[in-house]
Amino acid sequence: MKTLISSDVRLLANLIQEGKVVIFPTETVYGIGASTKNEAACLRVYEIKGRPKDNPLIAHFHSIESIEEVCVLSEIGRKVLERFSPGPITLILPKKDKSLFPKDLDTLAVRIPKNPDIREWIRLTGGPISAPSANLSGRPSLTKLADVVRYFDGKVDGILIAEEPSYGIESTVLSLVGEHPTLLRPGSIESEELKTLLPDLVVPNPLETSPALSMSSVPLSPGTKYKHYAPSAQVLLVSTEEFIHSLKTGFDSKDTAWIGFSLSSKEGKGKVLTERNDAVSKEAGGFSEFDHFSIVSTNEEYASKLYAFFEACDLSKIQTIICEAPKPGKGWEGLRNRLEKAALKK
Repeated sequence: MKTLISSDVRLLANLIQEGKVVIFPTETVYGIGASTKNEAACLRVYEIKGRPKDNPLIAHFHSIESIEEVCVLSEIGRKVLERFSPGPITLILPKKDKSLFPKDLDTLAVRIPKNPDIREWIRLTGGPISAPSANLSGRPSLTKLADVVRYFDGKVDGILIAEEPSYGIESTVLSLVGEHPTLLRPGSIESEELKTLLPDLVVPNPLETSPALSMSSVPLSPGTKYKHYAPSAQVLLVSTEEFIHSLKTGFDSKDTAWIGFSLSSKEGKGKVLTERNDAVSKEAGGFSEFDHFSIVSTNEEYASKLYAFFEACDLSKIQTIICEAPKPGKGWEGLRNRLEKAALKK
């Protein structure tokens, strides 16, 4: 199969209208999508990814009005979208149009991407576009075009070139179909922000089954049932103290990689870093983006680098990735969730 790789939104919109599968960037991660109106095309997305058939897809729309055409949008749902969208927020809503994929669910996961070029592309396709993250099922989502091409060139019909993802982790997912609004998947829009509009928001433990899923074996949202976000390497999520200790002793620096805040601190410059300092310091006045180390200064920067770092580690045959725990405060919730999921034993 020849894959059309282009920034021409009309050409890529034509592919969707023909029932084809196209990869596209959002502000969160890359998505692999097909028309929500085309069941066969959506099922092909599952086949390409090796994704379990009961793991739902998020439908991407170009506007609030286009969501309201096919879903029941309550007053509070509209307020959430007006406040946080376009952006990394996904709502679970009751369907009006039962023909939309998946036909066996009475709900639809919906969101509006932030990038205006992607919204225009969705509009040109006739929308919506159902898309999970563009990765092989269970592995880290992709945030770099080079990684997308490496995995999917020749396997999908098109790859849309546009601004690469900047948030780095998948959208926050909020269910509005139960008695109380429920956070199904944390993301960069955090529960405390949502509570300003939804004081009765239910926030379950990110690693426990959500109350919204307990009545059915079919999840309403992606990222809630199966192991996700994990590279081939073993991921260890550790405290700052453990992170600094690991730099000094106990790990083979040839087979181990580190990502965290303390790499730039005085305490963090232990034996491993000292031994590598001369070679690394020549690159951009400090550490290269990947030389077994990735330095972050905020939770947001951590999230934006995480999946690309996981990919780089796997390409370099790293066996163990040591991740410093996120700092309390903004950006903690979604990042912690992804790290905990990645660190689950296979």
